Amino acid sequence: MRRARFSIIGILRRHDVAGLIVEDLFRGSEFWLVDEGLRVRSRTGSAGHSALYCRGFAMTAGVLVPLDIELIEDAIADTPQLLRNRREELIDDRRFAEAIYRVALASGLMEQVAYQDTMSGAR
Repeated sequence: MRRARFSIIGILRRHDVAGLIVEDLFRGSEFWLVDEGLRVRSRTGSAGHSALYCRGFAMTAGVLVPLDIELIEDAIADTPQLLRNRREELIDDRRFAEAIYRVALASGLMEQVAYQDTMSGAR
């Protein structure tokens, strides 16, 4: 988990075995995201972000926030220090992730997100 990274992802399609094939929209890479709960609830073409851990596949390691370009723009405007970064550096600046979470919470967007225990019923 020490190599976890913050990513903004777009959902490309469902993986044949489990989870989704997603694209890291800032880094331009495609990878396998193993998250069955997200697979069940997601639509191809939707976008969100999360911290990820990669070793041939990735899994979510935090809160997933649905987002759009306006939320990203608001997060950057809310944190002017981010404007000093080049686009490729922005995604790796911890302040960017913090700003995304802060704006999503302040906007009430997170009130629309429901979390489900995918292990309920398992013995």
